[in-house]
Amino acid sequence: MKKYQTHLKPKTIFFLLLTLTVTNSFAADDEKPYQVIDGKIDENTFEGWRTYNGGGCGQCHGRGGSGKSGKNLAESLVFKNNDKEKFKNYITNGVPNTLMKPHKNDGRVMANLDNLYAYLKARADGVLGSGNLIKLPLGK
Repeated sequence: MKKYQTHLKPKTIFFLLLTLTVTNSFAADDEKPYQVIDGKIDENTFEGWRTYNGGGCGQCHGRGGSGKSGKNLAESLVFKNNDKEKFKNYITNGVPNTLMKPHKNDGRVMANLDNLYAYLKARADGVLGSGNLIKLPLGK
């Protein structure tokens, strides 16, 4: 069995690995859960829009999450900070001492958490307006 030798010091190897880790974490943050190309939106984000409108979200959060009696989701730090886990927790369990009720028993909402996040993230990023997405041509 051959032994391999490296001319790199342990400290150098550590910093190389650290650099790779940090670089990969930034790359993951840049990935968007939605896709809009030439005015076409992906099916999953469209399904998120349908879930938003069919799940009663707009009653409190307004058209496209722009705020009504509930929080303005288009300006929410949950989406600005890419905190998908916090979003899922809010939807699943509600938010204590607010009007945000748990949706853990709503099958449609729970089955479309990723799609709902994609739609609201696109709204928060300013990629989609609050209007009717049926007017947009769909793409894959």
